[in-house]
Amino acid sequence: MTILLMQLVLALIGTLLFAFLGAYPSGFLGIMIILLVFVGAFLAAVVLFFLVSVPLMVAIEKPDRRLMWKHRIYVAYASYLFSVMLRVRVRITGGENLPKNNRFAIYANHIELTDPFYIMQAFRKYPLAFLAKAEIFRIPVVKNILRGMGCVCLARGLDRQGLSAIQEAIATIEQGQPLAVFPEGTRSYRNDMGDFKAGAFKIALRAKADIVPVCLFNMHDIFKRFRIGCHTCYLHILPAIPYEEYGQLDSRAISEMVRERIETQLQAFKLTSVQRGRQ
Repeated sequence: MTILLMQLVLALIGTLLFAFLGAYPSGFLGIMIILLVFVGAFLAAVVLFFLVSVPLMVAIEKPDRRLMWKHRIYVAYASYLFSVMLRVRVRITGGENLPKNNRFAIYANHIELTDPFYIMQAFRKYPLAFLAKAEIFRIPVVKNILRGMGCVCLARGLDRQGLSAIQEAIATIEQGQPLAVFPEGTRSYRNDMGDFKAGAFKIALRAKADIVPVCLFNMHDIFKRFRIGCHTCYLHILPAIPYEEYGQLDSRAISEMVRERIETQLQAFKLTSVQRGRQ
């Protein structure tokens, strides 16, 4: 399929050159002309993409964070950026486990900086927000997207700002906007999980929200050097844990329960990956 698309692109470029030059370019010079046109067209598309998207992201920051049309724009933006420009294919499974309402919190393992974009695609029908570190809110344009989505800024430590962020996260869910949390607190850059921070589960517990565990796999090779082909990563939505099932437990016990379920799926992904490699 990739070879076919490449041939179609080259045929289109050759046709355009033939129309302008009156002859199809051949030899070394012809190859260089085709490459230059291809690179130029790609760079022009990238520039046009950002010229359109940056003002758009800033403009739609202010309206209500729960408006679905805003989130559809964010998802479309993320899908194009990663699926087309970065050639990433995400395989989403477990769609039958998607919640029936918006009162839920997602807890997922954290591999790469771009993990939220793939979770957004899996939960595209919900006005999803994220609990994000304060450093990310300092990045131009990204901060506009985060604010527009209703993401909660989490400062390091357990000072007054940190406690205020937890209260805001609880209020976000109570107001009908689901929230995604990475309980490891940092990225692993591999298909293994670190320890979960039990305090992260106080958000779902105090909001009396269902917990939706999500397992991410193979995200860390997205930015691999000299990668040319498509990269495939995987996301599985596990069955939700209703508040009634965990409401009597403390945050540490809840943390262990969720981590165990994600770890089981992570091992299943690893086994499947090994079997795929043997074929």
